[in-house]
Amino acid sequence: MAGRLGRVQNKPPGFIFFQTCRLRLAASPPDARCQRGTRRGPGGFLLYCVTMDNSQQERILILGVGNVLLKDEGVGVRIIRELEARFDFAPNVRLVDGGVLGLSLMGTMMEAEQVIVVDAVRGGDEPGTLYRFNWEAKPEHIQYKDTLHQIDLMETMGTLPLVGTPPKVTVLGVEYEDIDNWGLELTPKVEKAVEPLLDLVLQELAGLGSPARPKDNPLEVRNVFGGPGQDS
Repeated sequence: MAGRLGRVQNKPPGFIFFQTCRLRLAASPPDARCQRGTRRGPGGFLLYCVTMDNSQQERILILGVGNVLLKDEGVGVRIIRELEARFDFAPNVRLVDGGVLGLSLMGTMMEAEQVIVVDAVRGGDEPGTLYRFNWEAKPEHIQYKDTLHQIDLMETMGTLPLVGTPPKVTVLGVEYEDIDNWGLELTPKVEKAVEPLLDLVLQELAGLGSPARPKDNPLEVRNVFGGPGQDS
Protein backbone atom coordinates (compact mmCIF):
# COMPACT_ATOMS: atom_id res chain seq x y z
CA MET A 1 0.00 0.00 0.00
CA ALA A 2 1.44 3.37 -0.95
CA GLY A 3 0.07 6.83 -1.25
CA ARG A 4 -0.04 10.42 -0.07
CA LEU A 5 -1.22 11.06 3.46
CA GLY A 6 -4.06 13.33 4.51
CA ARG A 7 -6.32 13.68 7.53
CA VAL A 8 -9.76 12.12 7.65
CA GLN A 9 -12.70 14.37 8.33
CA ASN A 10 -14.82 13.39 11.36
CA LYS A 11 -12.62 10.43 12.22
CA PRO A 12 -11.21 9.61 15.68
CA PRO A 13 -7.88 11.33 16.53
CA GLY A 14 -4.89 9.25 15.58
CA PHE A 15 -6.19 8.08 12.21
CA ILE A 16 -5.13 9.16 8.74
CA PHE A 17 -6.01 8.00 5.25
CA PHE A 18 -4.30 7.69 1.91
CA GLN A 19 -5.67 10.21 -0.58
CA THR A 20 -4.44 7.99 -3.41
CA CYS A 21 -3.60 4.38 -2.66
CA ARG A 22 -3.62 0.88 -4.04
CA LEU A 23 -6.07 -1.47 -2.36
CA ARG A 24 -5.56 -5.21 -2.50
CA LEU A 25 -8.85 -6.48 -1.10
CA ALA A 26 -10.91 -9.50 -2.03
CA ALA A 27 -13.84 -7.17 -2.74
CA SER A 28 -11.99 -5.17 -5.39
CA PRO A 29 -9.75 -5.71 -8.43
CA PRO A 30 -5.95 -5.80 -7.74
CA ASP A 31 -5.46 -2.30 -9.21
CA ALA A 32 -8.43 -0.64 -7.51
CA ARG A 33 -7.62 2.87 -6.31
CA CYS A 34 -9.23 5.11 -3.74
CA GLN A 35 -9.44 8.86 -4.30
CA ARG A 36 -9.87 11.19 -1.32
CA GLY A 37 -10.12 8.18 0.95
CA THR A 38 -13.09 6.40 -0.64
CA ARG A 39 -14.05 4.41 -3.72
CA ARG A 40 -17.14 2.51 -4.80
CA GLY A 41 -16.08 -1.08 -5.24
CA PRO A 42 -17.95 -4.01 -6.81
CA GLY A 43 -21.45 -4.37 -5.40
CA GLY A 44 -21.46 -0.72 -4.36
CA PHE A 45 -19.23 -1.22 -1.30
CA LEU A 46 -17.63 1.99 -0.08
CA LEU A 47 -13.92 1.30 0.47
CA TYR A 48 -11.80 3.20 3.00
CA CYS A 49 -8.03 3.15 3.25
CA VAL A 50 -7.18 3.88 6.90
CA THR A 51 -4.05 3.41 8.98
CA MET A 52 -2.71 4.54 12.34
CA ASP A 53 -1.02 7.92 12.57
CA ASN A 54 2.46 7.05 13.87
CA SER A 55 2.82 10.52 15.39
CA GLN A 56 0.12 9.56 17.92
CA GLN A 57 1.87 6.35 19.04
CA GLU A 58 4.25 6.11 21.97
CA ARG A 59 7.91 5.69 21.12
CA ILE A 60 9.06 2.28 22.32
CA LEU A 61 12.66 1.24 22.95
CA ILE A 62 13.62 -2.42 23.27
CA LEU A 63 16.98 -2.41 25.02
CA GLY A 64 19.05 -5.57 25.29
CA VAL A 65 21.90 -5.23 27.77
CA GLY A 66 24.75 -7.39 29.03
CA ASN A 67 28.28 -8.58 28.28
CA VAL A 68 28.20 -11.11 25.47
CA LEU A 69 31.60 -12.49 26.54
CA LEU A 70 30.24 -13.84 29.83
CA LYS A 71 27.85 -16.61 28.78
CA ASP A 72 24.33 -15.97 30.16
CA GLU A 73 25.01 -12.27 30.71
CA GLY A 74 24.69 -11.80 26.96
CA VAL A 75 21.10 -13.07 26.75
CA GLY A 76 19.65 -9.56 26.37
CA VAL A 77 21.81 -8.88 23.33
CA ARG A 78 20.91 -12.30 21.94
CA ILE A 79 17.22 -11.40 22.10
CA ILE A 80 17.86 -8.17 20.17
CA ARG A 81 19.65 -10.17 17.46
CA GLU A 82 16.75 -12.64 17.24
CA LEU A 83 14.20 -9.84 16.97
CA GLU A 84 16.16 -8.05 14.25
CA ALA A 85 16.56 -11.25 12.25
CA ARG A 86 13.02 -12.58 12.47
CA PHE A 87 10.57 -9.70 12.81
CA ASP A 88 9.58 -6.36 11.32
CA PHE A 89 8.51 -3.54 13.61
CA ALA A 90 6.34 -0.43 13.53
CA PRO A 91 8.16 2.88 12.92
CA ASN A 92 7.70 3.88 16.57
CA VAL A 93 9.65 0.84 17.81
CA ARG A 94 13.44 0.94 18.09
CA LEU A 95 15.76 -1.96 18.93
CA VAL A 96 19.11 -1.20 20.59
CA ASP A 97 22.00 -3.43 21.62
CA GLY A 98 22.94 -1.62 24.83
CA GLY A 99 25.77 -3.97 25.75
CA VAL A 100 27.55 -2.51 28.79
CA LEU A 101 27.18 1.16 27.84
CA GLY A 102 25.50 2.26 31.09
CA LEU A 103 25.18 6.05 31.36
CA SER A 104 25.83 6.40 27.63
CA LEU A 105 22.31 5.00 27.08
CA MET A 106 20.63 7.88 28.92
CA GLY A 107 19.97 9.97 25.81
CA THR A 108 18.62 6.96 23.92
CA MET A 109 16.27 6.08 26.77
CA MET A 110 15.00 9.63 27.17
CA GLU A 111 13.85 9.63 23.54
CA ALA A 112 11.25 6.95 24.35
CA GLU A 113 8.04 6.90 26.37
CA GLN A 114 8.22 3.14 26.95
CA VAL A 115 11.45 1.16 27.50
CA ILE A 116 11.61 -2.62 27.55
CA VAL A 117 14.89 -3.80 29.09
CA VAL A 118 15.89 -7.41 28.35
CA ASP A 119 18.54 -8.80 30.68
CA ALA A 120 19.85 -11.68 32.75
CA VAL A 121 18.43 -11.48 36.28
CA ARG A 122 19.03 -13.14 39.65
CA GLY A 123 15.82 -13.85 41.53
CA GLY A 124 16.77 -17.05 43.30
CA ASP A 125 14.68 -19.36 41.09
CA GLU A 126 15.65 -22.13 38.70
CA PRO A 127 17.91 -20.99 35.81
CA GLY A 128 15.71 -20.23 32.81
CA THR A 129 12.88 -18.77 34.91
CA LEU A 130 11.35 -15.68 33.29
CA TYR A 131 10.59 -12.43 35.08
CA ARG A 132 8.57 -9.35 34.24
CA PHE A 133 8.49 -6.30 36.50
CA ASN A 134 8.24 -2.54 36.39
CA TRP A 135 11.46 -0.82 37.34
CA GLU A 136 9.70 1.42 39.86
CA ALA A 137 8.16 -1.62 41.58
CA LYS A 138 11.07 -4.05 41.42
CA PRO A 139 10.39 -7.10 43.66
CA GLU A 140 12.59 -7.29 46.73
CA HIS A 141 13.89 -10.76 45.84
CA ILE A 142 15.23 -9.52 42.50
CA GLN A 143 18.93 -8.73 42.85
CA TYR A 144 19.80 -6.25 40.13
CA LYS A 145 23.38 -5.42 41.03
CA ASP A 146 25.34 -8.54 40.19
CA THR A 147 27.23 -7.16 37.21
CA LEU A 148 28.94 -3.95 36.25
CA HIS A 149 26.40 -3.23 33.51
CA GLN A 150 23.53 -3.63 36.00
CA ILE A 151 25.17 -1.25 38.45
CA ASP A 152 25.65 1.25 35.61
CA LEU A 153 22.05 0.78 34.50
CA MET A 154 20.80 1.43 38.03
CA GLU A 155 22.81 4.64 38.07
CA THR A 156 21.34 5.59 34.70
CA MET A 157 17.78 4.97 35.96
CA GLY A 158 18.44 7.17 38.95
CA THR A 159 19.73 9.98 36.74
CA LEU A 160 16.87 10.01 34.21
CA PRO A 161 14.42 12.03 36.40
CA LEU A 162 17.08 14.72 36.79
CA VAL A 163 17.18 15.49 33.08
CA GLY A 164 13.47 15.33 32.20
CA THR A 165 10.39 13.14 32.31
CA PRO A 166 11.69 9.57 32.41
CA PRO A 167 10.13 6.80 30.34
CA LYS A 168 8.20 3.92 31.85
CA VAL A 169 10.66 1.04 32.17
CA THR A 170 9.65 -2.63 32.11
CA VAL A 171 12.26 -5.33 32.69
CA LEU A 172 11.90 -8.71 31.00
CA GLY A 173 14.51 -11.03 32.42
CA VAL A 174 15.62 -14.61 32.68
CA GLU A 175 17.31 -16.28 35.65
CA TYR A 176 20.91 -16.92 34.66
CA GLU A 177 23.12 -19.87 35.53
CA ASP A 178 26.61 -18.66 34.69
CA ILE A 179 27.85 -15.09 34.25
CA ASP A 180 31.28 -15.63 35.77
CA ASN A 181 33.05 -17.66 33.09
CA TRP A 182 34.09 -16.60 29.61
CA GLY A 183 32.03 -17.92 26.73
CA LEU A 184 29.86 -16.79 23.81
CA GLU A 185 27.26 -19.54 24.26
CA LEU A 186 24.37 -19.46 26.70
CA THR A 187 24.05 -22.28 29.22
CA PRO A 188 21.54 -24.97 28.16
CA LYS A 189 18.72 -23.90 30.50
CA VAL A 190 19.00 -20.25 29.46
CA GLU A 191 19.27 -21.21 25.80
CA LYS A 192 16.01 -23.14 26.21
CA ALA A 193 14.40 -19.99 27.65
CA VAL A 194 15.28 -17.83 24.61
CA GLU A 195 12.07 -18.59 22.69
CA PRO A 196 9.75 -18.03 25.71
CA LEU A 197 11.60 -14.78 26.48
CA LEU A 198 11.23 -13.74 22.85
CA ASP A 199 7.49 -14.42 23.09
CA LEU A 200 7.34 -12.32 26.26
CA VAL A 201 8.86 -9.35 24.42
CA LEU A 202 6.39 -9.77 21.54
CA GLN A 203 3.47 -9.92 23.98
CA GLU A 204 4.70 -6.74 25.64
CA LEU A 205 4.85 -4.95 22.28
CA ALA A 206 1.37 -6.13 21.35
CA GLY A 207 0.06 -4.88 24.69
CA LEU A 208 1.51 -1.47 23.90
CA GLY A 209 -0.35 -1.39 20.58
CA SER A 210 2.68 -1.97 18.35
CA PRO A 211 2.77 -5.68 17.47
CA ALA A 212 5.69 -7.06 15.52
CA ARG A 213 5.22 -8.93 12.24
CA PRO A 214 7.22 -12.05 11.31
CA LYS A 215 9.53 -11.48 8.37
CA ASP A 216 8.68 -13.21 5.11
CA ASN A 217 12.32 -14.38 4.92
CA PRO A 218 13.64 -14.70 8.47
CA LEU A 219 17.34 -15.04 9.12
CA GLU A 220 19.17 -17.34 11.48
CA VAL A 221 21.20 -15.88 14.34
CA ARG A 222 24.52 -17.68 14.42
CA ASN A 223 26.32 -15.67 17.10
CA VAL A 224 26.16 -12.33 18.87
CA PHE A 225 29.07 -10.90 16.89
CA GLY A 226 28.28 -11.92 13.34
CA GLY A 227 24.60 -11.20 13.86
CA PRO A 228 22.11 -12.87 11.53
CA GLY A 229 23.22 -15.07 8.70
CA GLN A 230 21.24 -16.61 5.88
CA ASP A 231 18.96 -19.38 7.09
CA SER A 232 20.01 -22.69 5.65
